[in-house]
Amino acid sequence: MKSIQLAVLPVALTVVLSGCNGSDSNSSDQSQPVYEISGRVSSATVDVPMTVCADINRDWTCSADEPSVKATQYNFTLTSTDIRVKTSPLLVQAAPVVAARSTAPAALNLAAPAARENAFTLVNGVTTLVVGEMMSGASLNTAVVSVTQNLEALGITPPSNLLVNSDDAALAALDSKLLSHFSQLSARSTDYGVVVAGVAKGLNVYGADLLADSLAEEKLQKILSLGQMAVRQLNDTGMVQHLNLSTGALSNQPDPGAPDQDASFGLDVTDGGFQLTKLDAKGQALPENSKTWQCVKDERTGLIWEIKLDDPSAFRDKHRLFALETDTIKPHADEIALASCRSDHLAACTTQEYSQKLNELAYCGKTNWRLPTMHEQYDLLDFSETATDAKGNVYGLTVKFFNDLWIGSDDLPYGYYWSSTFLRTDPNYTEGRAISHLTQMTQAGGGTGLGELTAYYAPCVAGEECLSPNVMAVRMVAK
Repeated sequence: MKSIQLAVLPVALTVVLSGCNGSDSNSSDQSQPVYEISGRVSSATVDVPMTVCADINRDWTCSADEPSVKATQYNFTLTSTDIRVKTSPLLVQAAPVVAARSTAPAALNLAAPAARENAFTLVNGVTTLVVGEMMSGASLNTAVVSVTQNLEALGITPPSNLLVNSDDAALAALDSKLLSHFSQLSARSTDYGVVVAGVAKGLNVYGADLLADSLAEEKLQKILSLGQMAVRQLNDTGMVQHLNLSTGALSNQPDPGAPDQDASFGLDVTDGGFQLTKLDAKGQALPENSKTWQCVKDERTGLIWEIKLDDPSAFRDKHRLFALETDTIKPHADEIALASCRSDHLAACTTQEYSQKLNELAYCGKTNWRLPTMHEQYDLLDFSETATDAKGNVYGLTVKFFNDLWIGSDDLPYGYYWSSTFLRTDPNYTEGRAISHLTQMTQAGGGTGLGELTAYYAPCVAGEECLSPNVMAVRMVAK
């Protein structure tokens, strides 16, 4: 899955294995290995029977194509020829015991981190908290540490190995309260992931109220708000093929000798990593096969991206270069002198003038066009794209929707576009703040790689000497 980091993404190492579409141990192909997960649901307020599955697509539902088992007792064994049964979170779909049903919905979901090589996995409210922490991007170790610290802050002494001993008697009261509040909150949100992430993130603030059963409606809503922020939707890498170690080539089929590759996980599995829609000039959705379109909507993030023209007579031409201007940064005269407006005499010399022009036009029905952040730019990168321009430079966005990429001027031929993000740097080098450059195309011959981040230049200050004037292309975004 895509990791939001200010660094180079090593594509060759993040290419990963796709599973076998949930095939089970009854497969007629006896040559396939069978993977087995054993565990127990230890929460006292959960009734049987229950469904246990590998939640491969992380949607908090045991889908028909995911390895699952109907358990009639609290111990369970899940087997499958799909290796993702070991690398995906375990999900338990059950019902509260009869005594708890008067105050809880009929359904209750619990989870535990992927079993991987663990011989036995416990599933309960505490393990579900750990999964909730991981939903916001935390590693397993970081998530366990965070939950442990929150428990200690509540005066609870957790076991030294939280996951292995999550059925410890010291956690029993908390476990019962967690399940009760998962149920209460699920009645207020259709996204169970938001519920779990909200409780995990809210435990350090509202944990005492949760234990005392004194969470008023206002606090329940605040917990849901925390969950919504924690699971804010992002795209994946787009990697849907798998590296075969024997051939060194990418394949649609997994290599059993190289499991746990990126294509086995997250949104790359469910929809190729992206959900994009073409829009017309009024912001209306167009068919995916439309030959002309003006904007692209990212259905996952809700952002709308400008599509550039390949027309030197148009102010939205993809080759045009702009001086940086924001609410806090004024353009430098030396940079305006290098902007395309000085030679083509078209509208907009600066980034702010350009966004204002789009807003005046209500381009694609929007009047809040702005510079994207670097994180928003990074989230749009498609590491599986192989299409190239006429010179062999590889596109870094899904070319079916973004067919307008440009490698850049001769001075900066790296697929750079202005963003609103600046980086803190060595004050002796760039006075403590530098312009971030994100590579959005891969140079022919491999000169630079997609997703590389650099910070070479400090922003020029109006009225002062500008040692390294910068002008770049721009792709605006709206919401």
